[in-house]
Amino acid sequence: MDIHLDSRGEHLIEQQLRSGRYHSAEQVVVSALEALAEDAYPRTDDERRKAVQDMLAFEEKHRLTLGEGIRIRDLIHEGHKY
Repeated sequence: MDIHLDSRGEHLIEQQLRSGRYHSAEQVVVSALEALAEDAYPRTDDERRKAVQDMLAFEEKHRLTLGEGIRIRDLIHEGHKY
């Protein structure tokens, strides 16, 4: 199978190869396709709750903020308003 990439696609593959994580363009493409095949989003309410709890625990442990006066906790609760 031949795949033709535009300059942006070529740049992205070259960037990954320079990172040293991959040794061939084929590895980069396969890894990207595997990532697309995985369902990264929680499917059930329980999975969503767990994801939110994990984010809040990470924030608490690392005292993470998104800038002065902006906390992850605030953004999560903002999303619950709608």
